[in-house]
Amino acid sequence: MNSTNPTVQRQESDRQGQKKWYSAFTSRPEIGPFGVMLLLFFMLGYFSIPEGEFSLNPFAGEGFNALGIRNNFRVISQLGIVALGAGMLIIAGEFDLSVGSMIGFAGGCMAMILKWGFAVVIPYISFDGGFHFEGLKLFEITDVSPLTALLITLCFTLSFGWFQGWLIVKSGIASFIVTLGGLFFLRGVTEVSYRAFNRAPDQTAGSTTVTELPDIKNIINVPGHGEMERDSAKLLPNDQLIEILSNVPANTVAKLTEQLTYINEKVAANKTALAAKKMIETLEKSLAGAKKSGNDSMVEILTKKIEAGVEVPAVAAKAVTDIDLARAYIDTIYTARPVANFFGGDIMEPVFDWLYFTADWNVNNYGNMFAKGMYSCLMIWLLLALVCYFVLSRTQAGNWIYSTGGNLSAAQANGVPTNKVKISLFMFTAFCATMFAACQVFEVNTADTAKGNLKELEAIAAAVIGGVVLTGGFGTILGIILGTIIFGIAKEAFFYIPGIDGSFYRVFLGAVLVTAALTNENIRKRIIGSL
Repeated sequence: MNSTNPTVQRQESDRQGQKKWYSAFTSRPEIGPFGVMLLLFFMLGYFSIPEGEFSLNPFAGEGFNALGIRNNFRVISQLGIVALGAGMLIIAGEFDLSVGSMIGFAGGCMAMILKWGFAVVIPYISFDGGFHFEGLKLFEITDVSPLTALLITLCFTLSFGWFQGWLIVKSGIASFIVTLGGLFFLRGVTEVSYRAFNRAPDQTAGSTTVTELPDIKNIINVPGHGEMERDSAKLLPNDQLIEILSNVPANTVAKLTEQLTYINEKVAANKTALAAKKMIETLEKSLAGAKKSGNDSMVEILTKKIEAGVEVPAVAAKAVTDIDLARAYIDTIYTARPVANFFGGDIMEPVFDWLYFTADWNVNNYGNMFAKGMYSCLMIWLLLALVCYFVLSRTQAGNWIYSTGGNLSAAQANGVPTNKVKISLFMFTAFCATMFAACQVFEVNTADTAKGNLKELEAIAAAVIGGVVLTGGFGTILGIILGTIIFGIAKEAFFYIPGIDGSFYRVFLGAVLVTAALTNENIRKRIIGSL
């Protein structure tokens, strides 16, 4: 009986098999953001070509130097961390507008705990000396490690994420409303807490920032001196620095000597080149003045001098001293606070060393190393992205997330624990916000309520640009990554376009966002067969 029904006969495998390769390729939700990303890379690269090269671009720029790449990927990866949480939640059909406030709250928690310690206090009413509140301190930790501060903060943020998720699934109130309330609540609690704890002389009274934190990631164990900040160690008296160097293995000293010699020679060569360039620029200004005054003889003389080039005395390279070697060795000592370094330190240092010492690329105008590595938040972003990709595409939990966002009623009818899925993803979004905050606190050794401003909207925008459909049930981790990269490099690309205000990137992103939403919905309908 079913053999006469072509609809019944047709299998899903048949439908997929009939697609041409280009149809399958263009049906991928990531195709749009991938094309936009390539366009932005082209724009950034083209307008970063130094003046005169290839005779194509008359504008000078350095968008693709080592420092530019380092800073741009810092912005991309930090946004990418919260975009993963926001994107996963949107795929499940929910929103979290409290992410930005959660970043400020988590950063404040960590900074205040690291600065003033942590205590559990039970408030009670006292009538001794008049009606007032007092606190019974159950226990107190004065010297809190970075790991402890992070774990305590996670207890607060995950609990709040759980509460928001629980309230949404139990009450049926739209997540937009609940998390909007969470946005204001967390922002208010954070600002009140900052002002309450900030006090002179170590802080500005009433400030909404926490400063004067030690450079925790650069606390090292110096032989013979114990734990101290790296910069303080390098300022020790010369005799103590020489004593530290005397205990360093000979092969390490030889390697450091070779590197410092190379650096000093590179700096000297670049100083010589800069002096010659400055002299040429002076001659060119004089030539312009001579042309303006009509002094033909002077024009001829200056033109010949410029064409012949100039010679300046070579700057002598600085000699390598034992003090220099001792300070260079201190720079190589690994941190005594690995958790702080994990979030706020650098990665890929050997690669950037190779780019400087071997490839001769990671060099600024003065001959020094442009960037010593990438910010560690890049590693955290990629690790989280890998975990999210595995969960979403390789596990039963990923199927639950898609089905929860695609058709909630059908998912519930098929036994999917939709409430647990939603609550878990709200907690994961809070976790991502905490990771973002940890990167900022341990990187710059400060916290501010404004650190997470508008990050919730940027995260949602990055996810949508990357192919996530706001109605839920559609999107990929790869798409979220591409959307984040687009959001991050748009600023750089438009900054280097001559004659265009750098803020134009917002216009571009707005247009891309609307276009992406329309395209994503069209692709979704094509995939499910409604087009």
